[in-house]
Amino acid sequence: MPDIEYIQDMMESEELLEKLCPPVRNWFKDKFPDFTHPQKVAIPKIMEGEHLLLCSPTGSGKTLTAFLTVINDLVNRSLDGSLENSVQCMYISPIKALANDIQKNLIGPLTEIKESYLPSRAKDITVGLRTGDTPQKEREKMLKKPPHILITTPESLGLALASKRFRPILNDMKWMIIDEMHSLVPTKRGTHLSLSLALMDSVIDSDVQRIGISATMEPLEAVAEYLVASDSRNSDVDTQKVSIAKISGSRDLDLDIIGTMCIPPDNQDPKPFFKDLFNLNKKINLSEISMGMTNDYLNALEYRSTYLRIGTGIFGKRTN
Repeated sequence: MPDIEYIQDMMESEELLEKLCPPVRNWFKDKFPDFTHPQKVAIPKIMEGEHLLLCSPTGSGKTLTAFLTVINDLVNRSLDGSLENSVQCMYISPIKALANDIQKNLIGPLTEIKESYLPSRAKDITVGLRTGDTPQKEREKMLKKPPHILITTPESLGLALASKRFRPILNDMKWMIIDEMHSLVPTKRGTHLSLSLALMDSVIDSDVQRIGISATMEPLEAVAEYLVASDSRNSDVDTQKVSIAKISGSRDLDLDIIGTMCIPPDNQDPKPFFKDLFNLNKKINLSEISMGMTNDYLNALEYRSTYLRIGTGIFGKRTN
């Protein structure tokens, strides 16, 4: 069993920016006003080389959170000339149609950094795609000149690992990013991937840092254990650590109630009903009730529950 730790501490923006190399730092400052909450929590742990499971809502920057450390390291090595032609990072997703997400969080940043923030002497950072639709010619080209970042699916990874010609290009791999874990772990595809990861750990030389990305899913401890189940660093003697960054999706809302619609129960004289409704509305001004709803209002609804039947409920408008 891995040693699982929930993390919440956020690094200050300026401190986190200082950890990035100048080209990536300048690009980020020009591109974004600040780091998101998940980025402030997760990126420092990823930079420390620990396994991490990031669970946060859609649109919170999960994919860029996972890629930023990889991009920063590859840019650094492209500048000092130490970047070799081998797969450094593998990105696995169960979804083939990743064009928009990958363009936004990987291809776009790499292109912008290269064009505006890197000197011409810097080595190009390459990205390759291997799925069931990849032509044989492209696969052969990939074997001769491997991409630094390989994007693939669980099934394609399993087939690729079956090839003895493919395995050597993974020997220098440092990171593995597994996306959409909430849709993988409880399925047959997830079982297939876990077997492929176990095979990969047995045939490559490097210790690979695992970064998992998931929407809300429980229990997260089981997902974290899945993430590192076959890690060669995990043993009874030296237990591997896994950090879980769980970012809540709750948002503060300011809601004003602007009206209600109520109808009397069937077979009841409407006159007493509307008299009761008038007294209820007089007791608490419905037009001024906020999202919190006062106890008087809740108690009144409970008291009238046998006399009132709410038709279409409470209409509201968001005010922020």
